[in-house]
Amino acid sequence: MTARQNRVAARNDLLVQRQALRPDRIATNTQAFQTSRIAALTTSPTVTTRVIAPTQAVQFVGQPLNVVSNSVPLMVLPSTVSYLYPDTPDYYYRYGNGYLYQVDRSSSLIAALIPLLAGGFMPGTYLPNTYMNSYVPDYYGLNSFYPSSYSGYDYGYGYDNLCNRYANGVIYRVDCFTGMVVDVVPLYAGGYGVGQMLPSAYSYYNVPYQYRSMYYDTADYGYWYAPGAIYQYDPRSSLITSVAALMSPGFSVGQPLPMGYDVYNVPYDYRATYYDTPNAYYRYNNGYIYQVDPATMLVSAIVASILR
Repeated sequence: MTARQNRVAARNDLLVQRQALRPDRIATNTQAFQTSRIAALTTSPTVTTRVIAPTQAVQFVGQPLNVVSNSVPLMVLPSTVSYLYPDTPDYYYRYGNGYLYQVDRSSSLIAALIPLLAGGFMPGTYLPNTYMNSYVPDYYGLNSFYPSSYSGYDYGYGYDNLCNRYANGVIYRVDCFTGMVVDVVPLYAGGYGVGQMLPSAYSYYNVPYQYRSMYYDTADYGYWYAPGAIYQYDPRSSLITSVAALMSPGFSVGQPLPMGYDVYNVPYDYRATYYDTPNAYYRYNNGYIYQVDPATMLVSAIVASILR
């Protein structure tokens, strides 16, 4: 998929979520958000990256823009992501504290909210009914890690029956009966999309050393790594502007070599090129050959793709 196609897909995904956060889609029980990992972002030391709870944010719908501005520092979308939400004769957009606010031009009232985290559906909100039939895919064995249903008490959420559902690179753990989201698990590059906020916990430069000569911070862009991808973001707005590089869907650079791969297993046709030395080991998994640091047994690079 080309960079343009990635951008169009990201735009379409976000547009579908435009009405995701509405008063009738917020749980009356706030426990789901308070016990989620996203709740930690509500106490971020940086005001612009602090996220407010859905129950608080939804109260701004229907309020005048100037009233909201007194409570939330609202900003204009940077040009690098404004194409996702172009201004129209009827609406324009502002963002702050984890949400995008759609403003009615004629009345200056907030018409809608769009979450900029968690793939568009935050803990404490309800997953649309159409997503309840979207099960975790079986590729790479993901469905074995995230079964369609399980006991929530085993995971500490305090719910009897939870279901795993999948949408746009994100696994949502939801109440099987009500569809209320209680946790969000990003997967690979799809877990964080163009136009979403960079989580405040990842505000430091962490690109693997092998890629730092290509992806380094500048005055205009910063780079941040998460398993599966390197993301480019706007350092002024903390909004992700592109997926700079997709990694292999198998092992990630920087992760420990999984158990069971201590034996040399590179396919025979490639052994003359990729053989173990005192400075580097090579292992094969799912169409890729990986270089491994013998001292730390951490994956240090993806050296070859032999997908057919």
